[in-house]
Amino acid sequence: MSTDTVSAEQQALRLRRSAGHFATGVAVVTSAVDDVPVGMTVNSFTTVSLEPGLLLICLKYGSRVLSCIEQSGAFAVTVLALSQQRQAQWFASRSRPTGLAAFAGTPVRIAPVTGSLLLRDGLAYFDCRLHAVHPGGDHAIVVGAVADCGELTAGEPLVFAGGAFTGCAPEKPRRPLHFSPSGVALSRSTSASAAGVTTRRNGTASPTQISANTPNAAR
Repeated sequence: MSTDTVSAEQQALRLRRSAGHFATGVAVVTSAVDDVPVGMTVNSFTTVSLEPGLLLICLKYGSRVLSCIEQSGAFAVTVLALSQQRQAQWFASRSRPTGLAAFAGTPVRIAPVTGSLLLRDGLAYFDCRLHAVHPGGDHAIVVGAVADCGELTAGEPLVFAGGAFTGCAPEKPRRPLHFSPSGVALSRSTSASAAGVTTRRNGTASPTQISANTPNAAR
């Protein structure tokens, strides 16, 4: 191993440890192509603009979620609650299965505009159309135009800091409020643990059956 390689690895480790002191929220990003959904845990998520409504996420090149978003032109973000630590770990696992099997046992809803899956027990959601993709080193900076957003449940947010999950209780609990600039209400819900899940593509609902329940190596 060369000196330059060791130096680069040490610098990357320092960067990771230093960044770990900055507490972030935790979210799951979802998308779908041909009614086959994908999902992945992220903590590199932030709003960019209010007018127009834009947000960004950072995804590693070669990830299935990035490929799916680029093909479909749409994605959704669910902000996770403290009670969803298990789901955060699951959607970050390399051993999770592909397609609907990855959502088996996870209560989901259908995003009102793009039809992407939302984790029903999350705190809030953002339903987005792809706005732009910018290079960012070993990650792609994905900018989404917010087509719809709203609150799902009231609760304590899941926080990631120092390489571990923790919580951050809000000062005053609030009742969930739904904000729908598109005028579309989020009223449909389902669970991926059932025998079938309805997904929506191009505004048309279609049933999709779960074909596998056993985790296998992620590809």
